[in-house]
Amino acid sequence: MLQPALMSKPELQTDPYTIAFAGNPLRRHSENYPTKAWVETQLTNTAAVFLPFFKGDPLIIDGSPAYLQMAARSAFPATAPLVFLGMDPRQPVPCPVFALDASASAADAQSAPLADFCQYENLRGAAGMVKGPDLAIAGQGRWLLLWHEANGYCARCGAPSEMADGGAKRHCPNCGADHFPRTEPVAIVLVTHGDECLLGRGPNFPPGFMSALAGFAEAGETLEECAVREIYEEAGVRIHSVRYQFSQPWPFPASLMMGCFATAEDKALTLDKTEIEDARWFSRRDIRRLLDGGKDQEIRIPPNFTIAHHLVKRWAQQS
Repeated sequence: MLQPALMSKPELQTDPYTIAFAGNPLRRHSENYPTKAWVETQLTNTAAVFLPFFKGDPLIIDGSPAYLQMAARSAFPATAPLVFLGMDPRQPVPCPVFALDASASAADAQSAPLADFCQYENLRGAAGMVKGPDLAIAGQGRWLLLWHEANGYCARCGAPSEMADGGAKRHCPNCGADHFPRTEPVAIVLVTHGDECLLGRGPNFPPGFMSALAGFAEAGETLEECAVREIYEEAGVRIHSVRYQFSQPWPFPASLMMGCFATAEDKALTLDKTEIEDARWFSRRDIRRLLDGGKDQEIRIPPNFTIAHHLVKRWAQQS
């Protein structure tokens, strides 16, 4: 009985977004969040759909998120958290889109509701096949549901908190505090010196995988200050002329990756081995060869759904 609802997802159009997890097409209607009745009305909208997640991984069918009609909610526990993501304006009638957390419904993804029709896919692994707008929607859903799951208690008084404003915040009925989803800013920097760029690998990276260096911004730092500090701490390189390029929402679990170029004073490296296992300078010619699919027995650059890939690609395409 659930299969027709499962298959009748909205026909979402795709655009060639450059940065994965960016380009979210949904209108969030944050001006309506304080009106609980408005959010509840969207649940009864005949066009409304929801995307189920299991521990942050979306339900996928045929390479796309499985948007389900609201009738399919009967397959999930009535207590499964549901958050409002926004209205999809690409439909003939604007379509309310929700995310549902099925994590408490089963011991594993294989036994979760509707796993016999399709599969809960690791979102990082699925990023190479899910199209731009749908990937952004899935990233938003994962971001919010994981935040709610980890923040069930008030950070001010310790009392249980409640989801509010359709999932846009949590409210503490005990002390009245409101808590909002966190975003963790990260400076990811492609350091260059002449016609070479610096790539490194952390101790937990896959073999041969090299990427731009990155680190979390600390309290009171600007993006530029974070970039200068992180590159010196990790690689012993002093940089200047930090130039912002573009950013990427990164829902693993809640980062905003802010991509920059920067210029090194010299090429001497002093690595913090707890952070960077190896780092090397690569010529523009070598990077272009790797981007064009050239084989290297040792080195792999980040996949094209990462901001690091596009930083490297933008630099390599410059003359």
